[in-house]
Amino acid sequence: MDTMHREEVATVWTTISGAPERFIWHRRRFVVCARPIPWMARVRWWKDNTDLVGARNARMVERPMWQVQAKALDDGEMLIFDLAVADGPHWSIRVVSD
Repeated sequence: MDTMHREEVATVWTTISGAPERFIWHRRRFVVCARPIPWMARVRWWKDNTDLVGARNARMVERPMWQVQAKALDDGEMLIFDLAVADGPHWSIRVVSD
C-alpha cells in the first residue's frame, strides 16, 4: 500500500451536516463513495502554533478530521484520504493511501 504523508490542499464540497461529499485535488475530481468516518487528530501545538499568544487556534489540541474513500471521476482510481476540516472550502489533506 502506498501512502502519502504531506500536507496538500483540496477544494471540498460538503453535505448540510458537514461531511465531505466531493472534492478537487491536483485538478482531479473525486466523489466520496463510502460513508465518511469522522475522527479527531491530536495537534502538535508546540510545533504547529509558532505564535501562541496571537494564534487563533493556540488552545486547540485536537482537530476534527474525516477519513473518506473516494473515486476519481477521470479514471476510476479509488483512494483513501484523511481530510482536516477547515472553515472554508480549502481543506488540508493529511494522508492519501491506496
